[in-house]
Amino acid sequence: MTRPAMTRLSAKPKPRIRLPEIRARAFDREKDSGGGIENLLSRGQQARFRAIATVLDYQRSGSAVLTEGEDAHFIYSVISGVVRISRYSDSGRRQVLALMLPGDLFGFPQGGRYVNSAITASPVSLYRVPWQRLRELLLHEPEMHLNMLIRVAFDLREAQRRIMILGQQNIAQRLASFLIDFSQHPDFYDERKRTLSLPLTRFDLGDYLGSAPETVARAFAKLEKAGAIRRISPRLVEIPSIEVLRHVVSGRRRAGNRRRQDS
Repeated sequence: MTRPAMTRLSAKPKPRIRLPEIRARAFDREKDSGGGIENLLSRGQQARFRAIATVLDYQRSGSAVLTEGEDAHFIYSVISGVVRISRYSDSGRRQVLALMLPGDLFGFPQGGRYVNSAITASPVSLYRVPWQRLRELLLHEPEMHLNMLIRVAFDLREAQRRIMILGQQNIAQRLASFLIDFSQHPDFYDERKRTLSLPLTRFDLGDYLGSAPETVARAFAKLEKAGAIRRISPRLVEIPSIEVLRHVVSGRRRAGNRRRQDS
């Protein structure tokens, strides 16, 4: 039995990565506290983690954090913003593999090198930790080691879930799943206004959902026609009801729609 294709990769040449506007600084308690990864650590572990970490502020999107094939010297954790993890095929086709959000860890080496590229999708603040110093710290902090392992295991389960989404859902369902996921993050979703700020361009979103930008645009139109969303601007979407999006993902139609079609 042949295996179904998991994604459709958009064929675009490798972009020229701009030099990042970046500022390195020490940890700032008021500015950086509650930066995701700290929620996994005790107060003492937080202090030891900060002692070996540098905070990097990227002022704009499109800045390279790390590049596939580079020697890997650092591990990163997102404090704020979004980082897209991607890989290119030999033909130059890009696939966005994951989106790193506050609390996420990335940059773990394989054979001493980075296996993916990481590019900012928005202004971003990151913890940067020397890999060797982190390894030494984890050897002496079994509980911290376990907490980090739990986080990595969570990321693995999310990657497995995304494989199922790409393999089993149509593009409208994939887009609805994406909108539901990001509505869980207060950095992007205004619960009072029911509006979601999209952190990706249509090209990035297409590569993340495994489809062409034009197909994603048609999926947005389909969701809007179904009453699941209302586009306010290219990067701002109103979500009147999360439940309607869940119906799209599950393939169920609302009772009102069925009655209208049956009459």
